[in-house]
Amino acid sequence: MTDRPEKIVNQKKRKLHKFFRISYFTVIHGLALFALFLIFTALAVQFKWTNTSGTNDVNNRYFNELADKYGKDQDLDSAALVLEEDMFFQKLGILAKYKPVDARKIYSAFEKTKDVLIATRMLDATALLLKDDKDFQKEIKQLKKWRKGKDHSIYEWSNYEVWDQFCQAVLKDKAAIDSASRITGVEARLIVMCLVGEQVRMFNSGREKFKQYVYPFSRVMLPNNRGYGVTSILETTALKIEANLQDAKSPYYPGDYFSKCLNYNDSFPSRIVDSIASHKRKTIQRLIQGGDHFYCYLYTGFMLRQFYAQWSRAGYDISYRPEALGTLFNIGFQKSKPKSNPEAGGSSFKVAGKEYTFGGLCFEFYYSGELMDEFPITRKTFLSEKELIKNNELYLERVEELMMGDTLTI
Repeated sequence: MTDRPEKIVNQKKRKLHKFFRISYFTVIHGLALFALFLIFTALAVQFKWTNTSGTNDVNNRYFNELADKYGKDQDLDSAALVLEEDMFFQKLGILAKYKPVDARKIYSAFEKTKDVLIATRMLDATALLLKDDKDFQKEIKQLKKWRKGKDHSIYEWSNYEVWDQFCQAVLKDKAAIDSASRITGVEARLIVMCLVGEQVRMFNSGREKFKQYVYPFSRVMLPNNRGYGVTSILETTALKIEANLQDAKSPYYPGDYFSKCLNYNDSFPSRIVDSIASHKRKTIQRLIQGGDHFYCYLYTGFMLRQFYAQWSRAGYDISYRPEALGTLFNIGFQKSKPKSNPEAGGSSFKVAGKEYTFGGLCFEFYYSGELMDEFPITRKTFLSEKELIKNNELYLERVEELMMGDTLTI
């Protein structure tokens, strides 16, 4: 019986000894393997065994092309810049058909930077990702054929060489036009629209007539088709405009505010140098004073305002009908018949072989975008009398004082 407990104790010792031996060798071998791993890793790094072979991006060639195209600062002259902007907007229009979200982002970037080259780089980078889109690529390729002969506006009159000269002359009159607009409450662009109608039809009538407006003149502008000033207002029309400002019973009466807007005593005899008897009248002097076209624009604004009043009383709103207002300005008071569907037209004329009507040309200019920064399209083409009284309080007081005999200075 004594041998059995001793045997059990010996078995336990052997098992414990075996456990420690196995554990020892396991630790030793584990450390050895770890050491070998570290050595192998160090050798792999040293001899670049772990490096993987690189591959070129499938778009690498296109990246290089973009780098060559935009890699250096580019200074474009004004003509080249215009062409670049035209091409950019046409490409952007194509991109908008396929990826409007990206087109919007690119346009937003252009609005912020005002740099067409940066925007074009963004556009070309986006177009790169559409290289497999056959329809998109086809439209882009067709667009590249556009360059020659397609860099003109759809509005033919704006492509004439004299148009740029004319615009420069109009910009010199911006202060006078804005003043007339502020006083009459008529959108400045509507006033300029009538000026364009009168002047563009002279593009074909001889350089001398055109120079009367484009170049500063030191003498009176002689009547053009019996009209006076740069907007060619007839004497009878000018007198009618003045009468309508005072006659509350007239269908053209624009309101009590307007009866106080004009200094009827204002004249410029020292600036009018000719022997025509009618030019001695103060109304005509106001229209033809040399070098100052303020009254031409003011009377134009009054006339448009009076047509607006007539049609409004009849129940028709022509606030947003530039073709109708331009036609009425051209044909005059006697032919103004309010109706639901006003007809555009008026006198017809040809410029560079193309035929226009006065009202049609006014419509084209109004929506053309030409001179838009200086004379924008607004939401309110005719301001209310209440707004005008508030905006022109000091002006009305000055006119009242000057009606006592002084000369009005604008």
